[in-house]
Order: sequence, then structure tokens, then C-alpha cells
Amino acid sequence: MELLSEAKIEWTLDLDDKSKFNVVVIYEDGPAGRRAKHFYDKLVHELEDECAFSLQLWSFQVLAIPELRESAIESAAQADFVILSLHGKAGLPVDIREWIETWSKLIIGKGSALIALVDKSTTRGGTNASALNYLKGIAKRTEVDFFGHTFF
Repeated sequence: MELLSEAKIEWTLDLDDKSKFNVVVIYEDGPAGRRAKHFYDKLVHELEDECAFSLQLWSFQVLAIPELRESAIESAAQADFVILSLHGKAGLPVDIREWIETWSKLIIGKGSALIALVDKSTTRGGTNASALNYLKGIAKRTEVDFFGHTFF
């Protein structure tokens, strides 16, 4: 009987020892949000045995509301991963760039990661290429890892 109790204690400790990651998704619209959620779900599926995840979703529309923008900045500043999903045919809107600039001042050297998910159809010389370059620059300036992924 003692052996069973010891096994349960070890298993419980293993669950508590999982790395915990906070993820914040910022998305342009419904399709971009679904793409980001699908990316997140694949990440969780690959790492679910070793890691625990929490997720917060924020749309560009919601970030335009000043009171909610502040909450999103605070959440993203505490996140281990920030996923930005966009089509960006018109580039990053001004209020989103302002949000990114404010958020980026809070994460300098924190070791988090910025992941950009963009449509491939507009990345060559288009507005998404400049959005990707802008986000790479933010990551470099804030000393966070940057991963850019393009989709068809």
C-alpha cells in the first residue's frame, strides 16, 4: 500500500513541475483569429505532456477601446508568447502600432517571444513585408525572440 501512495506523490509532483506558459493572441479579424487559435492548438498539442498553457485573445477592434487596450498591454507584458495574426493588406493600423510600442517598452529583456502569423500572398514587397520588418525591429530592440510564419 505504501508503494501506491509514493507513486501518486511522484506523479503529482511531476504535474506541478510542468513549465507554465502564458500566451496572448492579438488578431486582426475572425479568420486571422482562427488561424492564430489553430497555431496555438498545434503548439499545445505538441507540448501538452511537458507544459501547461493559458490563453488570452484580443482583437484589433477591442484594442481600439482605451480601457481594454490597457488590460491587453498588461496581459501581453506578462505573457511568455505574444502571437500577432494579421492579413495586413493595409499594413498595421496606427492604433495597433501604438499598442505594440507601449507593450514593447514593458518587455525589454524579459525573455518572451513574439510570433507573427501573416498571409503569404502579400508578403513580397507588400505591406506585410514592412509589417514583418517592423515586428522584427521591435523584437530586436526589446531583446525578445521573433518567429515569423506565413500562410497561404
